[in-house]
Amino acid sequence: GINAEYGGAEVRQLQEELYNVQLEATKNKLSERNCVAVIQRLISLGWLEVVFSCDGKEYITPKQLEKDILDELYVCGGRVAMTDLAQTLNVDYSHVEKKVNELLSHDTKLSIHYGELISKQFFDNLAIEMNETLQETGLLPLAQLSREVSLPVSTLAKELVPRVGDLINGTYDKKTDTLFTTAFVDRQAAKLRGACSAATRPVHLGKIMEVHGITVSLGHGCVKDMIASGRLQGQLQGHSTNPVFIPNLYTSAQNQWADSFYNQNGYITYDMMQNKGIDNPQSVISRFENCVVLSSGCVSESAIAGVQSVVEEAIATDTYIEPIDWMFDWCNEADESKVLELVLANSKAEKFRTLPSKSVVSVNLLNHLLASFDSKIAEQVVSDAVNPKILASLKKFDNAAASAAESKPSKKAKGGKKGKKGRARDEEDVEYAAPKPVLGPTYLSNQQIEEEIRGLQFFFDNEPKEETTLEEISELLKKQLDEKYCKALDEEVRKKTLKSSKSQQKADEDTINNLYNTVLLCEKGLKVFEDTTTRAQVEKHILKTLCLDLTKATFSKLAEEHDCPFSGDNLKLDSIVSYLPKNAKQFATSIITAVTSGNNVEEFIESYTELTDPQFTQLLVKKLDKKKERNMVFTQKQALLEQLKTEQKSADLLNISCNLIFIKQHSTLLHVPGRCISAVVKLISKDFPGPQLETINSSLSSVVAELKGECQMSDDDKQALRDLVTEVLFGKQSAEDE
Repeated sequence: GINAEYGGAEVRQLQEELYNVQLEATKNKLSERNCVAVIQRLISLGWLEVVFSCDGKEYITPKQLEKDILDELYVCGGRVAMTDLAQTLNVDYSHVEKKVNELLSHDTKLSIHYGELISKQFFDNLAIEMNETLQETGLLPLAQLSREVSLPVSTLAKELVPRVGDLINGTYDKKTDTLFTTAFVDRQAAKLRGACSAATRPVHLGKIMEVHGITVSLGHGCVKDMIASGRLQGQLQGHSTNPVFIPNLYTSAQNQWADSFYNQNGYITYDMMQNKGIDNPQSVISRFENCVVLSSGCVSESAIAGVQSVVEEAIATDTYIEPIDWMFDWCNEADESKVLELVLANSKAEKFRTLPSKSVVSVNLLNHLLASFDSKIAEQVVSDAVNPKILASLKKFDNAAASAAESKPSKKAKGGKKGKKGRARDEEDVEYAAPKPVLGPTYLSNQQIEEEIRGLQFFFDNEPKEETTLEEISELLKKQLDEKYCKALDEEVRKKTLKSSKSQQKADEDTINNLYNTVLLCEKGLKVFEDTTTRAQVEKHILKTLCLDLTKATFSKLAEEHDCPFSGDNLKLDSIVSYLPKNAKQFATSIITAVTSGNNVEEFIESYTELTDPQFTQLLVKKLDKKKERNMVFTQKQALLEQLKTEQKSADLLNISCNLIFIKQHSTLLHVPGRCISAVVKLISKDFPGPQLETINSSLSSVVAELKGECQMSDDDKQALRDLVTEVLFGKQSAEDE
């Protein structure tokens, strides 16, 4: 500021004058007040920059403040607290902090740590002192030094670690923040090497380090390094804080024992290996070749083959074998099942059965046991055939079987197939399944069957070792004995019944004619559908239901006429073909094809007409005339009207309503699957006036919603549908009377 206002010569002149004045003796002195005023004036003009003391009586220039800070830092040994600086220099803390920050910005030898100004020289001196202590003790934890110098470990590590190898003669362990001398590390390693080399069995490193006074933090790393370099023969296992050293000598002895035991016995278990101190038995088993791994151990394939030959011999010699004779006694339940599966893998499933106890029984033995009951069953059915209670039970059994046969073509046919597969598996699979109870009369109880077979000579010669073996064989035989008994009883009853009476023949003919005429009427109604897709669906439905029932009834009569066994099951319809006259076989085959995979009702009717020609059968199948057609339609209509009054199920109510309206409009019968009911509604309602159309469509929507589980059809909607049918059939006045 002064150089800007005055020239350089003038400034030098003023300086000389000031110097001369200072040399002269003081004649006049400025008062303290005037001095303060002069200083304030210079500061306000910006010609002077000073820092006042805390009491305001003294001041100091920034440069002098910087010098004083550095001097005080030097005096304090390179470390001084900021608060102590402000107090010692009698300057406000903010000025000290500001000046220190300026120093830190251009002087890298200074640093601030937790409110203290520390110089590089302080850490150098500290490193020298640490090195002296380290050489004496051999190790020096930074945590200990931290307590002594009141600095955190992180700060000491940051500042002192770079000095290791220079001012500090030693090594630094980063994990434990500890300094070691090379000699100390070598001594510790030598102790560990000696102790571990002498070990012949697993030993905890913590115990070794405790006995020999070895530093824990150093010991683990030393052992790992020696193992990695090959100086120590062994390995570390377990938790990192206290691992176990396992010598290779011990591991080798374990492996030799495991190999020897497995080779001699053909098996080894996890429990055995763990009792021998093998902590990872899975790794030992993985070394064995040609072995089967189980949940409790492993077994050689040769041992499995030996057991397999024993079981196969029992099957081949028509006897049985219990698990006590062949199963490994060390196996648990899960392993027993797996071993059984392996043992029976090469045996034909139809030649044996397995019991819950894992016993294996030859099917030929079971057949022999069944045959031993033949004479007793034959004697028993003679007296039971005239017993009213048993006959009533047999009738229920026959009805249940018939119901099961009729339910197969239903919507649950898919589930039925699964059930059939399940039954086949019961007969062929190696797994034992408890027999389902027979609905009809039973022959003997399980206990009675067991007593009977126990008295056979075979079981005198081959007495079971397990108490449950005969009991399980009896359970396996019971179902087949009951079925055998029911079949024999049924045959005996049939012998005593007049099957070919005229009344029965007339009833059968009436049933067949009624079915045949129903098919004709439904085929006539089929032609009403113009949509080819809907028509095809309806046609298949007629074939799978009405035509199939007609085929079963007709083929049953043909079977009686030609002495052919027949069960009524559509899967066995072709069994009668070979018994028919040569010219009739092609028509029978066409009928079977139509009801199983066909899609043309007209072709079925043509083939059926040819098959029921008088030259092939005694059945009298009459063609439908106009009068009989009207009577059948009227009878069906009356039956549907009665159902209409009482039916509560919305889907069935809609189906009945559609059938009645269809009969009214086309004077023939309707037989459609549930999925085509919407097409029927569309067909019969195309000429409906608005209210009737709205009612029938609303009913259809309600049924669809109810099937989806969204809501149910109300009673008012059901009554509205009944009223609509009555109105269509008899007129509006009749509906109001109703």
